[in-house]
Amino acid sequence: MNQTELNQTDHPDESRQLVERLSLVLINMGFPPMPARVWAALMTSNKPSSTPGDLGEVLGVSPAAISGAVRYLQQVSLIERVAVPGSRRQHYRVSVDLWADAFVTKQSALYQVSEVAAEGIRVLGEGTRGSERMADLRDFFDFMAAEMPRMLADWRAKRA
Repeated sequence: MNQTELNQTDHPDESRQLVERLSLVLINMGFPPMPARVWAALMTSNKPSSTPGDLGEVLGVSPAAISGAVRYLQQVSLIERVAVPGSRRQHYRVSVDLWADAFVTKQSALYQVSEVAAEGIRVLGEGTRGSERMADLRDFFDFMAAEMPRMLADWRAKRA
């Protein structure tokens, strides 16, 4: 398996740069570096699924690095393991639907931030600078939590 077969372009250097640029965006969002690179490699793959060996070859890293990254990405529901008939190797894939589902899963965290911010307002006392910041935080996360289901429904409708 060479990089041209794994990626969607006949330009392996450009494909590698794309993987690195996409992973850097994710790293800047708070992702650990190796899971970001593995996810980016899966996103740019032209194959329906990839093995850890495929990913290691594209990224130039060890199987151990891929293994830890795959575990992390499965835990946060951004990739899934798939069965490939006739193959004894593990295969993984990513889809936009998994990304949307991960947002739905994280929606409860939005409410948790809101609850803690509301507690912060009580603890810090109404009218203090700290409580005003907590109120802004609560209001923002309440808004995001309320809008998330509509946005995801709109996204799914757009894709249908």
